[in-house]
Amino acid sequence: MIKGPNIQYAILIPFLAVLAMGCLDRKEYPTTPQITYSGFQLFQNVAGNDSVAFLQVSYTDGDGNIGLSQGDTLAPYTGQFYYNCFVEYYELQNGVWVKPALNPPFYYRIPPLNDNQHAIEGTIDIRLNAPFYSPSAFDTIKYSITIADRALNLSNTVETPVFIK
Repeated sequence: MIKGPNIQYAILIPFLAVLAMGCLDRKEYPTTPQITYSGFQLFQNVAGNDSVAFLQVSYTDGDGNIGLSQGDTLAPYTGQFYYNCFVEYYELQNGVWVKPALNPPFYYRIPPLNDNQHAIEGTIDIRLNAPFYSPSAFDTIKYSITIADRALNLSNTVETPVFIK
């Protein structure tokens, strides 16, 4: 049995612990991934030629289930959903945005980003190896980006600014 002034501490310490836990900032996001365009970085080799570029996308996900492991190759992670990051390339042709067929397309597999149990946020750098544009006569381009989580929820689609190549 607790007696005297110690009883005050026995009541006060759990009360303060509960109070402190209530002050923690737990972020909540929708379980469907949300993305925003964050930037584009272009790197050139010593000869001054474009060598690699990075598209940067910020993301949030309420259940933290973004990412595919190397073993995720069976249904439903086949066909379109073998990839979970879809970068579409567009070029301005005579005043109209056209999506030319690229082979291979700019589709990627984002590795697992979390333990699939908690809300997450961060930035993904999408590496585009040269050439990261179609070798055509049209010089005005842009990209759109969409990601999918393990539940196959597609994020919103974001576009880059327009680039002149």
